[in-house]
Amino acid sequence: MNHLATLVRVELTEAAKEYKYVWLTVFFVLLGLTQPLINLYMDIILQQLGGSIGVILDPNKLDPTPSEIFLSTISGQFDQIGLIILLISFMGLIATDRQNGMQDFILTRPVSIHCYVYAKLIAHWFISMFSIGFGILTSYICTVYLFGSFSITKLILFSVLYSIWILYLTSLVIVISVYVKHQVLIAVSAIGISFFLLLIKNVDLAFSDLLPSSILNVAEHQLVATYDVSYLSIVSCLVLIFCNLLWASKKLKN
Repeated sequence: MNHLATLVRVELTEAAKEYKYVWLTVFFVLLGLTQPLINLYMDIILQQLGGSIGVILDPNKLDPTPSEIFLSTISGQFDQIGLIILLISFMGLIATDRQNGMQDFILTRPVSIHCYVYAKLIAHWFISMFSIGFGILTSYICTVYLFGSFSITKLILFSVLYSIWILYLTSLVIVISVYVKHQVLIAVSAIGISFFLLLIKNVDLAFSDLLPSSILNVAEHQLVATYDVSYLSIVSCLVLIFCNLLWASKKLKN
């Protein structure tokens, strides 16, 4: 346990030296502000883009609820450009240790491989959720201020489930990193797999229960209850995280 705490502390310190808490947090805060403002000024934006043609929104269209506007921030900003930047920030997670010899140095000490892998997972999940948490909070405050309130309890439930998805993404980068040496290829592979999982999560509800990305359906269901969801996807996501870590540890051991 002491070794795990020490390794986590080292990872968090390295992130602080790289100002990752600052620039990643600023990035997600800006993303959190963007979508509510776009929704607020959509009419003006379309009028400006439409020029003399005068493109306007359908006057009969129902106004989105505050929770729907908040969800559009997550699905339209965090799960697209936010996910890309987040995974790029992960690409040196193990590759850097391998290149500068730190991995060999650590693993020749009385530190288990499992401890090394779990430290990577915990530290980078914490760094991610620190930044994303500020982004979510900013989006919530902006949405409530501009469009009206929705339950803070539902927001917390959503955030907890969303954090499990981030935990899965971290484990995915770890398992890719033990096979791929080039950092750009690690980022491209992780982004490609993540977007594919997001794309197919609603194709077949029975099949999607086995996908880690389906936990996002459960998370969204906490805010907008539009259809039935299966909570089995939470278990599937946790099992896949464990499998990724086991897979990565076994590969490093060999």
